[in-house]
Amino acid sequence: MNRRCFSGVMSVAGISALNAKGAVKRKQPNLLFIITDQQRFDAMSCAGNTVLETPNMDRLAREGVYFKNAYSANPVCVPARAVFLTGLSPANIRVEGNGDYTSEDVPDVPTFDRIIKEQGYAAEYYGKWHTPHQFTACYDNDVKVVGNVKGAPSQIKAYQEWLGSKGVKRKEPGEGELFSNRNMRPYKPIELDWNHASANLSSDQKRKVKAAQVSQYGRIDLPPRISYSAYTADETLEALERLKGGPFTLTCSFDPPHPPMVVQEPYFSMYPPATIPVPGNIDDPMDESPYKAKSKKKDQLHYRDAEQIQNMRSIYYGMVREIDDWIGVILKKLEDLGLADNTLVVFTSDHGEMLGDHGMHSKVIFYEGSVHVPLLMRFPGRIKPGTVVEEPISSMDVAPTLLDYLGLKAPKTDGISLRPFIEGKPVEHDVISYSLGRSEPNYMIRTGNLKLMMAQNKKGTGFDALYDLKADPLEMRNLIVSPISPEKNREQASRMKARLVQWMEKHEPHKVNDLQQRELF
Repeated sequence: MNRRCFSGVMSVAGISALNAKGAVKRKQPNLLFIITDQQRFDAMSCAGNTVLETPNMDRLAREGVYFKNAYSANPVCVPARAVFLTGLSPANIRVEGNGDYTSEDVPDVPTFDRIIKEQGYAAEYYGKWHTPHQFTACYDNDVKVVGNVKGAPSQIKAYQEWLGSKGVKRKEPGEGELFSNRNMRPYKPIELDWNHASANLSSDQKRKVKAAQVSQYGRIDLPPRISYSAYTADETLEALERLKGGPFTLTCSFDPPHPPMVVQEPYFSMYPPATIPVPGNIDDPMDESPYKAKSKKKDQLHYRDAEQIQNMRSIYYGMVREIDDWIGVILKKLEDLGLADNTLVVFTSDHGEMLGDHGMHSKVIFYEGSVHVPLLMRFPGRIKPGTVVEEPISSMDVAPTLLDYLGLKAPKTDGISLRPFIEGKPVEHDVISYSLGRSEPNYMIRTGNLKLMMAQNKKGTGFDALYDLKADPLEMRNLIVSPISPEKNREQASRMKARLVQWMEKHEPHKVNDLQQRELF
């Protein structure tokens, strides 16, 4: 196991350092929580990516702890973010899909920021907010939201006002260009863009083109250092200056690399498509996959084209690199303000992006590209630099871990503090993920190298899947239907199912019956 751990980690609050004159209380630490949207686990050079360069994410890993196998408890935006905030499972927070964004049926449970705020901290949040608005009540600033939420300010409108303050005016698309409503600027689409064929229409015809976020790929016409990511970083930097007296909890929530996948220079051209490897499972026939039907849908077919996937990854990597550059600016600001040594910095993402794995795009599924996310933490003097945690962990574990390191008691959650893992004393721990749906797997459990995907219904179409991630990292051999060692595979699958049922009996007893009665096939 690749692990260099620190056994002498001190708890943060309430501990005294004794000297000859008596006890000197440690200053209350700060929390800086940085989150991206739709960044997969291997979109960092410290994760082994040989093309993408992320020196500042790498720095956090080098100066703190890198969790190599962190998993989203629900690989889609709204529930994933609710899980981070509360440490509760999607079922127990009653936020199970993106449709729950405006739900009024969310229980009044404390978020980690609310708990920290109640200890006298300043609490501010900037960037993308895409989870029920009830959780914003603890923040000192007006949190701007995605979409339309009654009584809440709009993030997109605020961004467009910021563009205006920077002298960036609305510009209509010219020949070969389409219009980005978010940026109020034209972009030059690549062939993968769903409306690529509309780029040469007349101006009047282009105005009628309706483009969803997920459909847009190309080079945006924006000046350097002016972008959606720059806007979020700018607000974060201003907040750090304002909050430097501490203590504070501050979230910086970048929207990219979530679609629309449009980025300006120099990032658009930074990673030439021809230099980018094609996924080894892009041609997966999916005959043994529980996602076979999903992979045949019209919106997935373009993602089996190797050249198009190289183009897609080129833009995606550029978006990640821009964020990494801004993280570097934010970390420098921490240092310049003298805050770096007393601030717990966390970096993660809500879920991943398939990027052509298995010939698919987007998220919501349990393949590694979608559900496996980056997770880094740095806390000088408390977390030993260069620590690597190999064991699988869950996003449900993040909130209790942060509170533990801040010396605060966590409420009842479905996760655990990861401090024992960081200190080289890992405990037995299963990782569970949930995805809302009818005919596809709804639950995933990972234990050791094995991953089981199961539907939650007693009966249903499709079939379940078991993968050995060590022997089959590309997830192309479903052991449940494999003719090789069928008895061993069935035994392993049954054992994994039993562990999943055991976890649900403890944490989600109201949902366990149907899954418990489901036969693996």
